[in-house]
Amino acid sequence: MSDRIDRDVINALIAGHFADPFSVLGMHKTTAGLEVRALLPDATDVWVIEPKTGRKLAKLECLD
Repeated sequence: MSDRIDRDVINALIAGHFADPFSVLGMHKTTAGLEVRALLPDATDVWVIEPKTGRKLAKLECLD
């Protein structure tokens, strides 16, 4: 299970009022393991790409 981000934090990120967005977004170790978090409201698909080969490693799941 993912470490869920508090709705107030999400709202602050969307509004541009969260002081440290990289403390929430990006790659993080959690109780579930390694997670990659992104805020891309209009995206239909989001993939983790291996930079050296361009290979798609994983498709991110939309949790909210």
